[in-house]
Amino acid sequence: MDKVGLYVDVENLQDIAKQAIQSAFEFWPDEFPQPTMLQLYVRADQTELWQIWTTNKYPLLDVQVKGVQHYILKGSKNSADLSLALDALSDILLCRVTHIAILSDDSDFASLYAKVKYELQGKEKQNIPFLWFVTDRPETRSPTLSEFFPDEYLYVINCTIGKETKSGQKAKLSIEELALNKEDLIALTIIQNISIGIFKSSDCKNIIDFYFPQHSLAKTDSAKFGAQFRKTIWPILENYGAREPNPDKRPHKYEMTEATKKKIN
Repeated sequence: MDKVGLYVDVENLQDIAKQAIQSAFEFWPDEFPQPTMLQLYVRADQTELWQIWTTNKYPLLDVQVKGVQHYILKGSKNSADLSLALDALSDILLCRVTHIAILSDDSDFASLYAKVKYELQGKEKQNIPFLWFVTDRPETRSPTLSEFFPDEYLYVINCTIGKETKSGQKAKLSIEELALNKEDLIALTIIQNISIGIFKSSDCKNIIDFYFPQHSLAKTDSAKFGAQFRKTIWPILENYGAREPNPDKRPHKYEMTEATKKKIN
């Protein structure tokens, strides 16, 4: 029987922690077993509050909330990271869990993945029982992580919808309202990140590669991407008001309009 632990670095996620947890459960990948244990790492003075929220929200899970003590006012950001990594590694080596899932934007957990992989190499594990959820907040995560970490173990969840974007705009739809289709999320993420004016499908590929590295479009080579983009994503963008000024001209160029932006404000 699979015993899956989801370890959440609440200190790292801060004000979007609740949203990130709910999004992780909502978009949990089918190929990875569902969690049976939820372990949160929070500020020591908030332990009881998080315990109340988590046990009420997820009554069927084994919930553990660990308060992280900071011994100095500055420079102790790694306290939660160390506690989480040690617990997760101990749990899988002692068979308290069979799978580890991490929820944090801290790039330091690449070392945990490497250690788990090393320790389980001789135990006939074809796939490493490891999953790492990161949020779509680009300013909080090293771009090197997306470049070097194996795509199959890294899963990006959307936490900017309903939050302020870099431009100061707010999307009016919640994650719950947008959960019907991953392509809808991709289209909305493109609208949030593309400036008003002319853009190319390659601009959208850069966004998809960063925010949705597990999606089939991110794994499509550049030569085939344009056709797949027009088939799956462009109709959604067009429905939101994006335009194609010269549809008969090649290569295809598109236009992000002010009306499109306003539809998600």
